[in-house]
Amino acid sequence: MAKNKKSKNGIDSYSAGSVVMDVVMLILGFVFLINTIAGKGDQVAAIFVRAIGGILIAVGLISLITFFIKKEKELFDWVIVIFGTAIGVFGIVVVIRPEPIINILNWIMGLIIIVYAIVIIFTSIGFLRPAGANYWGFSVIFGLIALGLGFLIIFCNLATKAMMIMIGVTLVLGAIGGIANAILAVQAKKAARKVIKAAGLEPAKETEETEEQKDDKSDSGDEATKF
Repeated sequence: MAKNKKSKNGIDSYSAGSVVMDVVMLILGFVFLINTIAGKGDQVAAIFVRAIGGILIAVGLISLITFFIKKEKELFDWVIVIFGTAIGVFGIVVVIRPEPIINILNWIMGLIIIVYAIVIIFTSIGFLRPAGANYWGFSVIFGLIALGLGFLIIFCNLATKAMMIMIGVTLVLGAIGGIANAILAVQAKKAARKVIKAAGLEPAKETEETEEQKDDKSDSGDEATKF
């Protein structure tokens, strides 16, 4: 019983809404792949790096706005605004001169892919498997492939075109694993509900709630008779 409760809590903590991130990764992978094959890999890399710079600028602006809105400022607030401003300035430099960042794009994308793959693997093993999801190993396989390719992207000295193609393929594979996780999570939730219903736990819960409501009513009745 405790194990089923733990599994149910675990699967509930995994939100199927994360499929949005998986779809973004899938689209990004196809963008890298298709445009690199079409000979526009450098342009895609520049756009991607400038997008990162725009995010950094937004972070810097948010930190500044938050700092000036707050009336009472502490040392921590000064540290945050200085750090945020530095990030924003760095974002401006990245937008204006993306070339140096493009040269280390393999490190940036490799790290993103590695973290993404680890999340997929741990979600599959830690949440889906205990919850009784079928084919959870499918996501693990795609996660392991993405993890291996992520390290390959970082440490192998590939030509720019080959690297961009590999990044695209890896993002697509990782996204497939993530989308599979979301589908399996929904499947596991439905299976958990069937098990709970078959075990007759839902009526028991309703009975407990009814008894609690009766106790509340009796208590309120006793209080009313006091007046």
